[in-house]
Amino acid sequence: MSRLIKKPLKIPQNVKVEVSEGEGKFNGRTVIGRVFRFKGPKGEMEVFVPPMVEVELKDSEIWVKPIDPKSVSKPLRKTAKALPGTVYRLLSNAVKGVVEGYKKELKVVGQGYRVRKEGEKFVFTVGYSHPVYYTLPEEYKKYVKVDVQGVDTVVVSGTSKELVGLVAAQIRSIKEPNVYTGKGIRYADEVIVLKPTKKTKV
Repeated sequence: MSRLIKKPLKIPQNVKVEVSEGEGKFNGRTVIGRVFRFKGPKGEMEVFVPPMVEVELKDSEIWVKPIDPKSVSKPLRKTAKALPGTVYRLLSNAVKGVVEGYKKELKVVGQGYRVRKEGEKFVFTVGYSHPVYYTLPEEYKKYVKVDVQGVDTVVVSGTSKELVGLVAAQIRSIKEPNVYTGKGIRYADEVIVLKPTKKTKV
């Protein structure tokens, strides 16, 4: 049993929680479970809880209860053991997302390398023979926002820890840092260890 679920998840006063029945993906198929919707200062976030997991909302606290392995089929027992802890972490991340939010900052490094915003598109000039365009997927816009600061900084922020990380990774993949020169798109706190170039014999 996960040690996380031994304590309740406390809901701050500035966060509203709504629970309703809804569909979601579990074990490779669509099932009916419950959807927890959180609203806070930074925005909204939803978490789908599969029917296998029992979650109780009581007095501004969320309790995730363990699953009895004997109550599920043998192939699902390993999943049943880990699932409550996973659900607890997803709910915890959602609460933090609507209260504090998540943010990742990326730097465009290189002579002549830059980024600008044109309407809904982000245009990267990063050493290719043509500019590279990136557009935030429509289904992400509810939970993620992308901004450009100056000509070399991209800030990805939002309420979803998963999507903020995913969008930042997509942008970084446009031009990953060169291991010899360091040019490319990197996280602001990323340390690039450059490889030495081959020495030519004189």
